[in-house]
Amino acid sequence: MSNCPKCNKKLKPFYFKQNCPHCGANLMYYDFENRLADDAERAGREWGKIFDFLNGIKKSSIGSVASIIRLISFLLPVAALFLPVFKVGGEGLNLISAVKMIINAVKTDIGALLEDKTLICCIAAFAAVIIFSIVSLILSLLSYTKNGLKRNIILSGAELAFFVALSLIAAHGGCGIMYGFFAVLALIALTIGLHYTVENELKIR
Repeated sequence: MSNCPKCNKKLKPFYFKQNCPHCGANLMYYDFENRLADDAERAGREWGKIFDFLNGIKKSSIGSVASIIRLISFLLPVAALFLPVFKVGGEGLNLISAVKMIINAVKTDIGALLEDKTLICCIAAFAAVIIFSIVSLILSLLSYTKNGLKRNIILSGAELAFFVALSLIAAHGGCGIMYGFFAVLALIALTIGLHYTVENELKIR
């Protein structure tokens, strides 16, 4: 303590006595009740912030039927990748077959895979959906914040844009588009619609 809490006069750096040498106030217990009340009030404010944070996450994720459906919807585009999304070499390509191709290429000749730009675009389209879906799901927990809706729309919009752009590049390279592609688009669009629904419910509450 550098100053006396009562008279505010400066104390020596290594002054360890219990009473102030200037006014005799007890340095440890002077105004103890008020300081204790201030500490309690400060702790209450901090706990209030934590409570608001946890309550906001709860409302954003499982606070309503719409928010629960949206939470599930983030993973539905990833699930749709298990359907045939592209047609490469006369065969349907989905997430499982793409992973098998990557594993086989690593074991045999990774260079051949990297040279196939069309296939790389297909795999990149899969990766974009997976990455954006996971990131969107995590950040959706902060939907209750001021910029929650804007952030959610940007992420889902970016997911849609990257998937479509990479798919069109792959299609331009010669691969076909299969029904899994349209399922992914529809499910991302569903998530975008749910962003607005959840936002409206959060405003009401």
